[in-house]
Amino acid sequence: MADKRNLVINGSGSSGGGSFHKINIRGEGTITTDFDCEIFKTFGTSGILKNGKANKFEIFGETEVHGNLDSQQMKIFGTTEVDGSVHVGKAKVWGTLEVGKGFYGEEADIKGSLSVKGDAEFETFRSSGAFDIKGLLNAGTIEVNVRYGQSSANEIGGDKITVKKKRSFFPFMKGEGSLQVKIIEGDDIFLENTIADIVRGNNVQIGSGCEIKMVEYKNSYKVNPESTVVEYKKMS
Repeated sequence: MADKRNLVINGSGSSGGGSFHKINIRGEGTITTDFDCEIFKTFGTSGILKNGKANKFEIFGETEVHGNLDSQQMKIFGTTEVDGSVHVGKAKVWGTLEVGKGFYGEEADIKGSLSVKGDAEFETFRSSGAFDIKGLLNAGTIEVNVRYGQSSANEIGGDKITVKKKRSFFPFMKGEGSLQVKIIEGDDIFLENTIADIVRGNNVQIGSGCEIKMVEYKNSYKVNPESTVVEYKKMS
């Protein structure tokens, strides 16, 4: 079998899709049809007019994908917009990722900004940045460090859910971050700086800085005096 060819765009140009080993865009490049490759890198600006599939997907500039994106290893240092859904093995976001539909994978590590208009489903979801998920955030393990701004989701579900406040490394960012969500449901839940309508779990611990309307628990429940819980009850 012949080796797959590389696609390199320096300056400004466009190419059809197909199967490649490496796609490297330095400048401004457009891929007009579906493609798959081992490595996709953009150091300038790239546009993908259809669907893309890459084992490694690394963005140091700006990329817009008009279809769906599949990748085993995603690293976003710049800005990426995907109109469709994203399926990944492991995703690391230091910059900005915007997903028009669903975001699915094994592991997500968000240190920058994430926006998802649909659901986000992972085995492990970690965030020390900021996220806005319009649908359900579902993962076995969810670890959120709220450093700045407000993160939000419509619903959050998981086995172990931990939300902790962290001071920002940057002195010009004053105040603390927060998480706002309608419903949180899990087995073991620990929350700080969280605003929620309903928190439901087996073991629920409400730390400082929370505003919760209702807590429903099965086994254990604790609340910090610096938080507000309007109502709580033990489930049978």
